Formats: sequence, C-alpha cells, structure tokens
Amino acid sequence: MAYTSTSSVNSVLIRAVIMAFFLLAGIFIGLLFFEDNLSKIFGNYSDEAIIGGMLLAIWLVVSSTLRSVNNLAKAIPAWKLVLGGTLTGFIGSVLTVAFLLLFPNVAKSQNMTEVTGATGGLILMMTAVAFVISLISIINIRVKNRQLGNLLEILIIGGCIAGFVYFATR
Repeated sequence: MAYTSTSSVNSVLIRAVIMAFFLLAGIFIGLLFFEDNLSKIFGNYSDEAIIGGMLLAIWLVVSSTLRSVNNLAKAIPAWKLVLGGTLTGFIGSVLTVAFLLLFPNVAKSQNMTEVTGATGGLILMMTAVAFVISLISIINIRVKNRQLGNLLEILIIGGCIAGFVYFATR
C-alpha cells in the first residue's frame, strides 16, 4: 500500500531514517568492537578493512532505506529522499562518535582511536558519502532511461573524483 498524503509520506520517511541511522551506528560500533578479531584475519590491514566495512554498511543502509521509502511513499519528492539519506549518514556517524566518546575502549587499536578522535572529519566524510550514495540511489530509483541514468552516475562519480583530486593537491 503506497502512502500519498503529505503527513504519511513524511511519517514513512522519518520512521525509516530513524531505524536506518540506529542500524548504521550499530554496524559501525560492531565493526570497531570486533577490530581485534579482524586484525587476526587481515593483519596490518585491519583498519582499512574496518573503513571498508563502514563504507559498505553506509552504502547498503542508505540505499535500502531510500528504496524502501520510495516503494512505500511513491509521492515523495526526490529532495526529501536526498535529505533522508544524508541525515541517515550524518546521525549514524554522530551516534557512533558519541558512543566512542562515552566508551573509548571499544576502538581497540591506536590507529582507529586516532581516526575516531578526529570526530569532525569522520562525521563530515560519512555525511558526504551518504549524500553521494543518496544521489546515486535516487538516480537508480527514479530515472527510467538507463543511458541517462548511467551518464548521471558517471558525472556524479567524476565530480567526486575531481573534488578529491582538487582537495588532495591543494
């Protein structure tokens, strides 16, 4: 059953985003908690594996949340989907950082303690990643023309790469 009234559309979005950011924060905290076990598997690359797991988790959670909201509330504007996906990444990373500030021993290795100590950078990075994932998810959901969708995705990814190169060389 698709919701059409404005209040029910907003309610669907709010409830989905709340569940998603708690799930995302839980996955982030779980990855940090099992860091010792991951270091046995990945050796010196355990920190990179955790960051990769965080990026995979944010991609899966944000894109599935937006797909669910779009399926439940067909009349939702695209900007609300972008806002919902971005808020999911932002609040999920804020909850993770808040948890790590309250319980700093969860992050076992010194490298991850330093990464989580840079709270502003972590929150900003995860929010930016969630924004880009939201844009790409909305393109996959809403654009019916495959060629146009692929072109838009390439433009977004190319813009991100250009932005990274610009800030890296600055």
